[in-house]
Amino acid sequence: MKEYEKIETIYARDNEGTKKLIFGEFRDKTVEFLRHITWVWTEKIDGTNIRVNWDGHTIVWAGRTDKADIPKNLDDKLNDLFGSNEMEEMFEQLFGEKNVTIYGEGYGCKINNGGNYILDKKTNQDCDFIVFDIEIDGVYLERKNVEAISKSLGLKVVPIVGIGPLTEAVRYVKEHHNSQLSCLQEMEGIVCRPEIELRDRLGKRLIVKIKYKDFC
Repeated sequence: MKEYEKIETIYARDNEGTKKLIFGEFRDKTVEFLRHITWVWTEKIDGTNIRVNWDGHTIVWAGRTDKADIPKNLDDKLNDLFGSNEMEEMFEQLFGEKNVTIYGEGYGCKINNGGNYILDKKTNQDCDFIVFDIEIDGVYLERKNVEAISKSLGLKVVPIVGIGPLTEAVRYVKEHHNSQLSCLQEMEGIVCRPEIELRDRLGKRLIVKIKYKDFC
């Protein structure tokens, strides 16, 4: 199963001691050149990367890598979401024999620092899965299609928190501390991608992250 690409931080880091971001010094020259275009900002959830794959016949899931361990409570949740015959039939109906990977974040109790995302004691739910990207036959889908497919499958999608140039995205992270999933959970940051999918001259997707802790 294909691993999700690493998302680089927007600015370069000082590599001679402090390791802190050098604000204003872009890590990628293409990103810097396009910093004033319209970017879509989605919340970065503090959890663990999960991949859900459909090969045309079966649904399987794994962590960021095939060897990554998935916490038991999250694995149980993923089994509830994707392990039924009904869900397999839904995948077959939607995708046929196409190769599909749904990329998302497992989050909640005892998963990184996300213990305050889910506080619903009535349902006895302590973790969940939320979608941030979908790839079909090697092509990443547009946001509207990600939302439509997720809705059909009964899955959550990471919220859009803003739209605009990257300078405004940095300001947003500095001024907004709480997650949109829960006012009691500190926001990890945001992920920014151009309103229209773009790639650099080497074919790499243009996508960056801005983390709140870098401004603390």
